[in-house]
Amino acid sequence: MRVAAGSCRKGLGAAWSILIIMVPVSFGMTMLQFTGLLEHLNWILAPVMAVFSLPPEASMALIVGALINIYAGIAVMGTMPLDLWSINIIAVMMLICHNLIVESAVQSKTGVSGVKMTAFRIAAAASMGLCLSVVLPESLKAQQWTHSSIVPDQALTFMEMLGNWFGQTSVLTFKVILIVLALTMMIDLMRHFGLFTPVVSMLRPFTRINALPVKSAFMWMAGIVFGLAYGSGVIIAESKAGHMDHDEMIRLNLSLGISHSLIEDTLLFVAIGASLFWILVPRVVAAAAAVWLFVLVRSYRDARRCSDRV
Repeated sequence: MRVAAGSCRKGLGAAWSILIIMVPVSFGMTMLQFTGLLEHLNWILAPVMAVFSLPPEASMALIVGALINIYAGIAVMGTMPLDLWSINIIAVMMLICHNLIVESAVQSKTGVSGVKMTAFRIAAAASMGLCLSVVLPESLKAQQWTHSSIVPDQALTFMEMLGNWFGQTSVLTFKVILIVLALTMMIDLMRHFGLFTPVVSMLRPFTRINALPVKSAFMWMAGIVFGLAYGSGVIIAESKAGHMDHDEMIRLNLSLGISHSLIEDTLLFVAIGASLFWILVPRVVAAAAAVWLFVLVRSYRDARRCSDRV
């Protein structure tokens, strides 16, 4: 009982660290979308869309997705005539770079720089978009996305918008508390009964491939399955408990920054015509490559420092 009670306190503290950021930012972004102010940011990315072989209007979907979430980004995509080539590129970029304000702020609670994580995810999204524009089959350009018309949020009255936001936020709050509490309690109980090490050992091959510390395996899986915001709740709790050092936290956040919520978020885009292979496999490979690059650069820098001292 003592373990469970302590785990609940730790889990609720981690959930609070997420919600105190998520709720006000969500409201602010919803207001910006409702008033139409987000549309004025279109000029920032529209001129560079050609680099990714995308139409200029695709910039609006990427901006909304980056500042709000994937659901809002897909809603904007629903107002555009897009081929499957464009959908796959937008999907990968948005899956890496979405809900940046909330997720980067939550990541900062784990001891890493939220600003650097934001810059990293933007750079990763741009790099992946550029790579896909080179390797995607040309045949996808001839296939048009058929979709039903999506009514934008501006068609709602202020009270309807507020009601929708309150309902969605209430559900989200419940999910955050439930998932973070469940994962935190699971980890603590597994540690208490000596089950944590065997489970982590089973995941050792996956952590090695991704250049991650073995003890981060469970937290990595939580982020892979539940997403960055929910997974960060467990990472925050583990960080405060001192189970991982700063370097290990950076590697974990780099990996999850590119590759998280591989089930739900990925399937959202598959449902609108994106290719499961093209929006899943490149992200998994890129996540591993990014962490390995970080490890190699850090090792080289440390070796140079040692040689300079000698």
